[in-house]
Amino acid sequence: MPKKVSDSEKEKIVESFLKGSSVREISKEYNFSQITINRQLKLILGVNKFDKIKELNSKQNKNASKIKSFNYDEEKTLNQGKESLDQTEETFFELVPILDGIELEKQKDLSSQPLKDSNLPQIVYMLVDKKIELIPKSLGDYPQWRFLPEEDLNRKTIEIFSDIKNAKRDCKKDEKVIKVPNPNIFNLVAPILIAKGITRIIIEDNLISL
Repeated sequence: MPKKVSDSEKEKIVESFLKGSSVREISKEYNFSQITINRQLKLILGVNKFDKIKELNSKQNKNASKIKSFNYDEEKTLNQGKESLDQTEETFFELVPILDGIELEKQKDLSSQPLKDSNLPQIVYMLVDKKIELIPKSLGDYPQWRFLPEEDLNRKTIEIFSDIKNAKRDCKKDEKVIKVPNPNIFNLVAPILIAKGITRIIIEDNLISL
C-alpha cells in the first residue's frame, strides 16, 4: 500500500520545489516515488504553475552544472600549468658564458672606426653654442656606449647628425644647429680637435675615432 504524504511533508516538498530542487531530488530526499511527488505538487500548485516552476528549475540546474564544469576545467588547467612550471624549474640549469679564446679588449676596440675609413653623408649637422663653439661631451654621457672601458667613457666626443630633424630634436635653448656641407672638413681639423681633447665623433649608431 502506498505511503501517505503528511501535511508537514507536503509543505516541505513544495518548499524544496520552489527553492529549485528537482522532482527526482525531492523523491530521494523524502522517500516517495517521483509519480507521487508530481501528483502532490500539481494538486497543491496547479498544473500550469507546476510546469513553469519545473522548467525554470531545469534551466537553473543546467546553468549550475555548466558553472561547476567550468570551474573544474579551470582548476584542472591551472594545476596542469603549475605541474608544468614545477617540472621546468626542476630541469633548469645555468649556462656559464664561454669566454675562452675571446679577447674582450680587442672586441671593445672594434666599436670605433678610424675617421679616414668612415663613409660620412655628403651633408651633416652639428650642435654648437651661441658663440658657434663646439659642445663636447664625455662618451659616457651616451647610454648606448656605456659598455666601453672606463678610459674610453672619459673621452671627449662631439655628435653629428645626418638628419636635421634629429639635430633639432636634441638642440637645447642655448644651442643652435649648423650645417656642415662637406664632412671632409673633419679630416682637416682632426689635429685641432685632438689638441682640444676631442678624440671621438658619434653619428647615429657609429663611433668614429680621430
